[in-house]
Parts: sequence; structure tokens; C-alpha cells
Amino acid sequence: MDDMLQAALLFWLPLALIPVGVWISQSKKSTNSKTNGTILLIIGLFLVLASPWTVPQSPSSAVGHLFGFIVGPSILVLFGLYMVAYSGNVPVGRLSTGDKYLGLLFFFIGMVWFSIMHWFDLTPVLDSGEINRFWLIFFPNFLISLSCLCLSAGIAMLVLGDNRSAESKNLFFMFGLTLIFIICTMNIDSSDSTSNEFRKYIWLSIADLVGIIFGSILAIISFSLVIYSYEKRLPKPKSILPPTENELKHSANIISSNLGDDV
Repeated sequence: MDDMLQAALLFWLPLALIPVGVWISQSKKSTNSKTNGTILLIIGLFLVLASPWTVPQSPSSAVGHLFGFIVGPSILVLFGLYMVAYSGNVPVGRLSTGDKYLGLLFFFIGMVWFSIMHWFDLTPVLDSGEINRFWLIFFPNFLISLSCLCLSAGIAMLVLGDNRSAESKNLFFMFGLTLIFIICTMNIDSSDSTSNEFRKYIWLSIADLVGIIFGSILAIISFSLVIYSYEKRLPKPKSILPPTENELKHSANIISSNLGDDV
């Protein structure tokens, strides 16, 4: 089988099954649809994780190789963040106070797991002996995005939330822990890369994030200007005449027939 066709069938198609399976399992109400979506999700996830063995000659298998390394700590960190955020005064999906401490524990374990991957012998390294290049893209972006998410969520809870000061303090603590982690990665060499090299990727990630923010702001401004200029050129709507006596009587008869003569 051709290498490109093999990569398409054993990697890219299973990778596409993951969001499709999530969409089917979450958007459909029937039990069969949810089951089918979950099956598609599991099959796609399994084949993507197996891509280093099914398509080892394809460069795309490095994504599956990285995914197998990061899925555990990423789930712990994000699930811990969710448990902390929803353990307070929220109208829907509120968790118990004990879940808050469990979420902090999950977050801490996930960060320790990532630190072991970065500074010790669990760094994603390919069979060729080279560090997985997608790791150097994912990890800085993940840390920067996580710190921004914790900080913005904590501020939003203080400004918009009702009695959410305890949860906001926990989120600020998570932000501080992530920030300390970033500073350490920028100054302490890892097992497979120097701090100078990783510092470069951190700054590139910050530049990407700033570019995304400014690009989104410019897109919103451009869209608003287009809508404003279009509506400005529209003619003013014509004023309608007040209802006549016959129209008022007709409306009164309809209301009376629906609500009763006593209204």
C-alpha cells in the first residue's frame, strides 16, 4: 500500500473520527446515537495512539506519539481546573466542596507529571533519538494558554460572579503555580533541550497568542464596521399610522374572545 494512502487510512481518518464521535455522542438524544458516537471516538483514539506502530514511516505518526504522552497529564490538569471552577456558587452543574480539593489535587498531579516529562526521562523522544518536535510546539502553548485561562477565569469570577471569591483565589493559585513552572522551564535545562532553546519557544508561543488576540479583535472591528456601514446606507423605516377606531375594536373583540368578557 502506498505510504500516503496508508497514512490517510490509519492516521488522518481515525483522527477525523475523534471530533465526529464527540459531536454524535453529545448532540444526539437517542441512546444508540450516543453509543455509536462513543464507539467512533474510542476507535479513532485507539488508532491515533497506535500510529507510531501502524504508520511508523509517516511523519504524522509523531502526533500520535505525542498524544500518547500528553493525554494523561492534560486530562488531569483540565479536569482539575473544571472541578475547581464549578465547585462554588454556580446555578447549573454545581459540584461539592470536596470536589474542589480533589480538583486541586488533580491539577497538582498533572503539573508534577508534566515536570517529570520535561526535566527527566519521560520527554517524548522518537525512535530516531530526536525530541518530538510537536512537543516543543504543544508544551509552551499549553502552559501559556493555561496561565491565561486561570487568570482570566479568576478575574471573571471576581467581577461577574456572585460569592465566587474562594474559587477565584484557587484559580489565582493555579495561575501562580503555572507561572512559576514557566519561569523554571525558561531558566533550568531539561533532559533533552536547553533553557535557552525552550525560552525561544515560550516567546514564540506568547507571540502566537498575542497575534491571535489582536487578529480576533481586528476581525470583530472589521465585521462591526461592515455591519455599521451597511446599516447606515439603509433608508430610514417609514412611520406607520396609529390604529384606527375599527382596528382597536377588532383587537378588543379578539382579546375579549380569548380572555373572557370580564377582562
